[in-house]
Amino acid sequence: MDYSGILLRHAGLTLLTCASKFIKRDKARRCLVRENRFLFGSGFRALRGVMYRPFMAVESQVQRLNNRGLRTDARTPWILEREGYYSVVNGYKDPFLDKEAGIRTHEDQYLPNTSFNELYALFVFDRNLRFLLFRMTTLSEAILKTICSYEFTKEHADEKNPYLNIANYAEAGKAHDKAIRLIPKLEKIISLNKDSNFTDGKEYLRHCLEKYEGEVPLWVLCNDLTIGQVYWFFQAQNSIVRGNISRSFTALYKDSHQHGEEITSIQLDKIYRRIKDFRNICAHDERLYCAHPHDRNITVFQLVKDLRLVTDKKRYLEFLQSFESLLVKLRKNIPNHFDYVCSEMGLQDLDVLQSWMQTSRQL
Repeated sequence: MDYSGILLRHAGLTLLTCASKFIKRDKARRCLVRENRFLFGSGFRALRGVMYRPFMAVESQVQRLNNRGLRTDARTPWILEREGYYSVVNGYKDPFLDKEAGIRTHEDQYLPNTSFNELYALFVFDRNLRFLLFRMTTLSEAILKTICSYEFTKEHADEKNPYLNIANYAEAGKAHDKAIRLIPKLEKIISLNKDSNFTDGKEYLRHCLEKYEGEVPLWVLCNDLTIGQVYWFFQAQNSIVRGNISRSFTALYKDSHQHGEEITSIQLDKIYRRIKDFRNICAHDERLYCAHPHDRNITVFQLVKDLRLVTDKKRYLEFLQSFESLLVKLRKNIPNHFDYVCSEMGLQDLDVLQSWMQTSRQL
């Protein structure tokens, strides 16, 4: 089956949905800033009128950094005004702190000769890493949606909205429990889009509901599902559908690689849990390079390796080259702390990534 057209539509709709959520969240954040009249990013805590983190002008923020041993320059205020003290400093200071001096003074102290530009370089690296991984996880999400909707519908081709029938899922265990909790969420999506007063309804869902007498094909519904919901949908399947899904992933992998590799449903379960968790970190603009969702052993580099099995070879190799470029630039910008960042991402050094790139080209 040629999945390419469907994959592009899924990826495009997913990116548009995420962009819409970013805009709404940004509007809400700006309203909160105006309402509380505080400098966003400086942080505060109020209790009975006492400000534990009072407003601090940008000039005072720079002075605080200087007092703690961090070198600044003329560009520092410009960055703080646009990015926020909390986002840059509190988010990315850890590799640059003098822990022993901090214990003595009871406040952050920086290692000798550390500059604000080094913190900002790590901040920018992490942002670009989020952009890069968000694109790849979105593409892998589209593949999961496409294959799940195809294989599930093929198994229940003669039934209207078969995803609402509990009998079409796993009969017992955790998979069955997930199906029980998932079906009401799918019913709610359809119910809301039937309501003409529901302002956030999707035109493609309403079109199906009106034109096809309440029938919404799964491949259409999937466009409105989050990656978490699609992951649950996969987990809730019986052994037949899970087997068919894993065989479809195996076939897609073989299409773009010289050497085939069997991809099992157990592997997909683990891979997509990591993809789901890291994609949400990217989507919510959280710190990524040192993220270890659920387990210290789960790292960014583990995700990088996972993506090889669920994306085509050409895109994957281009992604690896972009990842390598980000790391090379970071090594130039923070040479004394580069090893720390690599370690947090699950890399011993840049040579490990380059070795993985060479292996991936030969597969």
